[in-house]
Amino acid sequence: MTFQKSYSKSKSLELFTNEIIDPVIFREIYNNEILLIKFNSKITTESGAPFATFPIVYRNLANIKEGDIAIIQMIQLNKIFEFLSIIRKWGKFTIPSSAVNTLNLKNHFNVEFRIIKQSSPDSYIKEGTIDLMKIDSGEGVLYRNKNFITIFKKSKIPVTLPRFIKITPDLIELLFLIHGDGHYKDKLYFVNKNPDLHKFVIKTFKNILKIPSDTWRARLLFNNTSDAELAKEEWKNILDLKSKQFYPLISKTELNTSNKGNLRIVIDKTIISSVFRYLFKMFSNPLDKNAFYALNGLLYAEGGVGKNKKGLHKITLSFNQNEKDLFFRILKNSKIIKLTRIEQNSRFCISNWENLYEFFKLFYLNQIVPFDINNERCKKAVGGFLEHSYTKTASKYLTIITQKEDFTLKELANKIGYRPDSILNTLKKKQYHKFININGKGINRNPLIISINNAGKEFLKIIDNLEKIYNDRFK
Repeated sequence: MTFQKSYSKSKSLELFTNEIIDPVIFREIYNNEILLIKFNSKITTESGAPFATFPIVYRNLANIKEGDIAIIQMIQLNKIFEFLSIIRKWGKFTIPSSAVNTLNLKNHFNVEFRIIKQSSPDSYIKEGTIDLMKIDSGEGVLYRNKNFITIFKKSKIPVTLPRFIKITPDLIELLFLIHGDGHYKDKLYFVNKNPDLHKFVIKTFKNILKIPSDTWRARLLFNNTSDAELAKEEWKNILDLKSKQFYPLISKTELNTSNKGNLRIVIDKTIISSVFRYLFKMFSNPLDKNAFYALNGLLYAEGGVGKNKKGLHKITLSFNQNEKDLFFRILKNSKIIKLTRIEQNSRFCISNWENLYEFFKLFYLNQIVPFDINNERCKKAVGGFLEHSYTKTASKYLTIITQKEDFTLKELANKIGYRPDSILNTLKKKQYHKFININGKGINRNPLIISINNAGKEFLKIIDNLEKIYNDRFK
């Protein structure tokens, strides 16, 4: 069970909760909470679950009824434990066992309780956000100050989150990355061999949803148990995890794994998975630029990059039959579907140099880097396209042609050092002809004039951008 400890209002005061909540946010919320009423009650700790009673006289004064969810503080010396509980019949309410242990309480201790006033939600809507107050998952949602909410469900750990979740590229990529390589029906988990993706998942949950990093648990999936402990230590260091966050057992898998194995990171709280499902539902059919972020998230998880002797050979996006329609919509909304074909009814495939160029062009026009946070695939895709013989030839010719407004074929031959007929044959190939203009009849008084067009200038900009990405990241 998770505790957060902070010091607030008094340097000698220790504050605890069993909520999943960022410690800094918890401290801010606590400092702004308003006391509704306080009372003393004896606690019972020798039953199945510890409990106390909220006397009816105080319930009436606080206008709290049976079935309401209350924010409750237990006070013991210099320690305060804050938790949420349902007020049941006769005013009984359950106390977390962690609170009893933390405050070192014994059966029939007389304890001071405080009931905290719930805040009223603002009526305004923040543009460009998702309002979690609208979540429809059967849980109780309490509004807390500073635009935070606490989602409560009986017998579950409460979770405190920002009410308004900002729609960002990272959020959209996170949703579709976990959809591709994770699970969120019950527990939420993500499994992959790439540490960059794990870092992204943990960081984005922390930055956007304010879920503390220590909420995650991890299990190593390995097919070579003799090196498993070394691999576990490596993952701990890479992701800055603690030993207690790892499940004690290492799962043996029949799948081939790297020397580090595959890692599954888990938040085993059903409220988190229900929040994730709600957020994903908001983006089941992303449009415009958001479709590219969704596609990138899928590419991180289910993408593939193939190379051959010429360079980048193909880019693939694998799917199962339940995912096919969703993936199709995203490819359609990003205008990439026209570049694809389906292989073996299991993956969308982009092949042929012209289609691969259009793929990079569409990402470039939206100012997005394909495979951005998956450094291994990004390097292979970008490097493979830059290394492609067609890319090198087009770059070489177009770079020279831009040096002058118009070249005659003879001038260009002298500049490049190739025969005029060889140059002409190259420039007329389908891969290159769309980048240049060729005018003239090829006779003495009307020679062939070759110049770069707007498409060619755009090609050079895209190549320059890809080279900068590659050099900055991988050299």
